[in-house]
Amino acid sequence: MTMRSSKNHLGIGFEVWTARQTWFWLVADLERNGIIGAAASESEAEHEARRSIEELSDSLALADWEHSFQNLARYLSTMSDATA
Repeated sequence: MTMRSSKNHLGIGFEVWTARQTWFWLVADLERNGIIGAAASESEAEHEARRSIEELSDSLALADWEHSFQNLARYLSTMSDATA
């Protein structure tokens, strides 16, 4: 018998299910096609999924900062070109 449940962490959904005495987890991420893993217990699977979501959130936040800095650098370069 397979048990499957949907959960949410930091606004990102994930699923946890068991099959043949192994627990699996899946974080759906449309940009990266998702992240999947296996664990020995349900609590371990939930923990790993939540940790993956936190790492994903951190990398997305970093990407936003990098994008902002790139925009700032472009703006500043146009300003220095205009004053030269």
